Amino acid sequence: MMRPAKRPGLLRIIAFALDWFVIAAWGALLFGIVMLVSNGDPRGFSGPWMSQAVGFVSMTLPVTLYFSVMESSRFSASIGKRLTGLRVRTTHGDRLSFRWSLARTLIKFAPWELGHLVAQQGMFSGDGGFAGWVYIPMLLSFLLPLWWVNSILFSGAAPYDRWTGVRVDVPTQ
Repeated sequence: MMRPAKRPGLLRIIAFALDWFVIAAWGALLFGIVMLVSNGDPRGFSGPWMSQAVGFVSMTLPVTLYFSVMESSRFSASIGKRLTGLRVRTTHGDRLSFRWSLARTLIKFAPWELGHLVAQQGMFSGDGGFAGWVYIPMLLSFLLPLWWVNSILFSGAAPYDRWTGVRVDVPTQ
């Protein structure tokens, strides 16, 4: 039976950085398709909520599904985690179900989506600036990742890992 090694926080940060190359490749592919289909002149959106919806469906949803599928697969890891030798398992050492992997990933990427929301509101705010309510998601989009990275580096587990009963570790024989 494999026992988990110490939960290496720095490896998790490196793994996530490697996964950003996957995310960036997806974004570049989308950009290329949009530019090709629109002959280099894509039309804008009617407002921030339509822009938010298109961004969610084209970027956030595929990225969320990538992590959820990969981390609930037989590999138990995204590409970045596989490259760094990490795997995602339940606290009992079992493979994650897709449902739990999806829940974990949705929580993990909530600040990212909040950042998108702030960006969309900013793009359409005009000279008047942000509406007052936008400062709440803006603050959360900064503070939650800081909390999570701090937790990963100092305790080896992010809050979303604890909330979903997950551990990320390096398997040992």
